[in-house]
Amino acid sequence: MYEDLLPHDLPTEAERLDRMARAHDPDTFAVIDRLNLPADATCLDIGAGRGSVAIRLAETRPQARVTASDLDLSAVRENDLGNLTLARIDLREDDLGEAIYDLIHCRAVLCFLPTRTDALGHILRALKPGGALVVSEMDFGRIAAGPSRFWAMVWTAYLDFAAAQGWDLQFGSALPRQLSQLGFTEIDARHIQPMLNPAGNTAGAAEAETWSLTLATLAPKLIGGGFMPEAMLTDALDIIRNPGAWVPGPGFMVASARRPSGPA
Repeated sequence: MYEDLLPHDLPTEAERLDRMARAHDPDTFAVIDRLNLPADATCLDIGAGRGSVAIRLAETRPQARVTASDLDLSAVRENDLGNLTLARIDLREDDLGEAIYDLIHCRAVLCFLPTRTDALGHILRALKPGGALVVSEMDFGRIAAGPSRFWAMVWTAYLDFAAAQGWDLQFGSALPRQLSQLGFTEIDARHIQPMLNPAGNTAGAAEAETWSLTLATLAPKLIGGGFMPEAMLTDALDIIRNPGAWVPGPGFMVASARRPSGPA
C-alpha cells in the first residue's frame, strides 16, 4: 500500500508533503472559496498529511469545526487551534456516518484505494444535504502521451509501477463521471497539469520538488522491480531538477460536487 512505500516517518517525507501542499493548496482553496460554506461549517479533511488544508480551514473559519484525518497523524503540524481535531480514519474500513459534514476534502487519496468507488459513496452519505466534496485525484493520461518519447516512457513506466501496487493514477479522468453516477450534483471539474521547474518560490517549483523527492524515494522499488532502468530514472531526475528545463508534470483532476439538497 501507499503508506508502506511512503510512510510519514521517512526522513524526507515531511518535506515532500510540504512541497505537495505548496503546489496544490492554491487550487484547492480557490475551489473551496467558491462554495459559500456556512461560517460554522463542519469540515473533514481526509488524508490530511501535514494538515495544511485543515489548518487553513480552521484558521480562516474560526466558527467552523474541522477534523484532520489520516492513517498516520504524526505528520500534522503542531497548532493550538481550538476548532481543529485529529482523527484516524481508514476509508477502506471506517464508517464516516450519515449527513454530518458541510465539506469533505481529500487529495490524492482515492486513487490509492482498491475500493475507491465505494469510498466515494461513503463520502456522499457523510455529507449533509447540500454539503460539498472537494477532491483532487491523479490524472496521468496526458503526460504518458508526451511531450517527448523519453518523457512518455518515463511516466508510462511509473504508471506500470503504480498498477502493480493496485493504484489507479488515471482515476482523475474518470472522476467527474463517477461523481455523476453516484448521485452527486453541481459537479465542476478541471484538469490541471503544472509545468515543472525548480526555480523560484512557485507552485511549479514545489511540484518539481515533490516529484524529485517522490521518484528518489521510490528509486529502489522502481529500479529493483524492473519498472525503470537506473539510467532513465537518473535522466528524468536531472530534467526535473534543471532550472533551465520546462517540462509538464503529472496532471490532477480537481473537482467539487454536492450531495443533493432534496430527496434522491
